Amino acid sequence: MSARKIAERVGCSATTIYLYYRNIDDLLHHVRMEGHALLAEALRSAAPAGNALERVRAMGRAYYAFGLQHRHYYALMFSSDGGRALRRDLVQREMYTLMLLRDVLAGGIARGELRPDLDVTVATNALWAEIHGLTALAVSGMLMQTAPGQDAEVLEATLRAAVQWLRR
Repeated sequence: MSARKIAERVGCSATTIYLYYRNIDDLLHHVRMEGHALLAEALRSAAPAGNALERVRAMGRAYYAFGLQHRHYYALMFSSDGGRALRRDLVQREMYTLMLLRDVLAGGIARGELRPDLDVTVATNALWAEIHGLTALAVSGMLMQTAPGQDAEVLEATLRAAVQWLRR
């Protein structure tokens, strides 16, 4: 995408874009960071209280809803950068978002709400991979093709399976 096309869509000149950003990569990085901040807020506000199993479900629903409501952010946030290494601050922001889930799991283990034998890092990444995969299918339109009208049921089945795995 060119600066001119971006400028047309947001209603400014290409020159204006370069007043704020060094180049298109810098602009895209900024938008990715903005997307991660929005996702983190959605996860934080999804389940501020409750037991760990309820919070995991609420966070899964929030992640899924974020992907569908913010398709362009979602696609950009998780798009490949052509094999180049991701910028450190992007990885840190993504890790911060993931740590919100990790903290819920760690707290649940400590309070005896979740299986004590869980490795919190493995569980966090497994849950993220599961909900991210489902969300990516929904965002791409594939889920609606393979399970027309059943996307909500598929989401809930996925969350039930995840919670069952975590349960004591």
